[in-house]
Amino acid sequence: MTADVYAGDLRLPEGAKGTRGAATFNVVADAHADVLVRVVATLNLLNVAPRLFHMESRPEEGTAALRALVDCAEPQAVLIARKLQQITSVRDVVMNYAAIEP
Repeated sequence: MTADVYAGDLRLPEGAKGTRGAATFNVVADAHADVLVRVVATLNLLNVAPRLFHMESRPEEGTAALRALVDCAEPQAVLIARKLQQITSVRDVVMNYAAIEP
């Protein structure tokens, strides 16, 4: 894994090769036509397909809620959460990580 200076990384975090686990990303964004593509493109940086992906549009609120469950290391999950937050139409990102014990 490499540092991403655009997401505020100045160096690799300790344990960058870290243990494996699963991250759940809960994203609330404006309901623009391209929000799905932008979120999926960001998740693609992990180079794995999500085990679970769900999107729900809420036109009465003008928002969309997306949830993705992805297998990855914790430093990668933190990086992706910061990248998701940088998407223009994203209002909130909540990331939960659960490590898988060897």
